[in-house]
Amino acid sequence: MSAAPLSPPSRVSGMFAPARVQATVIQITTVVMFLVACATIDNFATASNISSILFAASTVGIAAVGLASVTISGNLFALSLGSTAAFSSIIFVMVSGWGVIPALLASILLGLVFGLLQGLVVGWLRCNAIISTIAAGSLIAGLATWVSDGRTVLAGGGPTWLGSGAILPGVPWQAVIFLIVVVLGEILMSRTRAGWELRLRGTNAAAAELAGLRVTRMVILSYVLAGAGAAIAGALIAAQSGTGNLRVGADLDFSAIAAMLVGGIAIGGGRGRIIDVAWGTLFLAVLTNILLVNNFAYEVQLMVKGLAVLVAVTAGALLARKKR
Repeated sequence: MSAAPLSPPSRVSGMFAPARVQATVIQITTVVMFLVACATIDNFATASNISSILFAASTVGIAAVGLASVTISGNLFALSLGSTAAFSSIIFVMVSGWGVIPALLASILLGLVFGLLQGLVVGWLRCNAIISTIAAGSLIAGLATWVSDGRTVLAGGGPTWLGSGAILPGVPWQAVIFLIVVVLGEILMSRTRAGWELRLRGTNAAAAELAGLRVTRMVILSYVLAGAGAAIAGALIAAQSGTGNLRVGADLDFSAIAAMLVGGIAIGGGRGRIIDVAWGTLFLAVLTNILLVNNFAYEVQLMVKGLAVLVAVTAGALLARKKR
């Protein structure tokens, strides 16, 4: 008697497989939460409020996309995002007299250099990732203080089109940049050899090295991407406010980590998609906006965000145990 052929899993069952169920639940919850808020909260669905949600999501989301490459590669987090964003905001304002694009490119270059240096320390010298990035954050903050003399740097022309402009009512340019970053990140992670090697390094670093994969180079690449993401976030904040200072990105590290983990990126590495990071970012942005328009205090918003991360980390741990 011959065995019946195994049929491939359906798309729906794949969405609720242990590896994908957290991301799927967050996506569904985000859509339901948004629609319910539109129907029940006055002025929630206005162009200005949706624009506020997208502004909040864009800067955090871009930093989270860069950070996700570090986590997927198995190095937990880079804790220098806030300092990089702050220094980037200062550089953006200082160069903004040459135009928005040169200022943005200068900021990105700064993030690339800082990311490369941290990648060399973690990937090549094999130093502890957390300690190295905390030390790097302190060093970057010191350099930013030296360059700005510890003061707020003001742009001559105030906020630019990159900071306050919109391509459509309710859709700021920053959201378009966020979308482009997500698409490029998703292609890199899911359609290229580099993304494949990053995942394998995060799944089993020793096996990836024995297999001859470009482990060191991929770790360096992940920190370069994280540095670039933080720098773009800092530049966008500076473009919006017309100022650059050390307070920019003060909570960017935690916000980016929260968006990434809530979206479904595995804290142990090797699992998760860039599109999940985008959904995690939108989930937190919509939730925060609902609390804001209902006049909940800032500390309540922090508690809710912290609770969301705790639930996400617990769910991830339980799902990983079920997978074994």
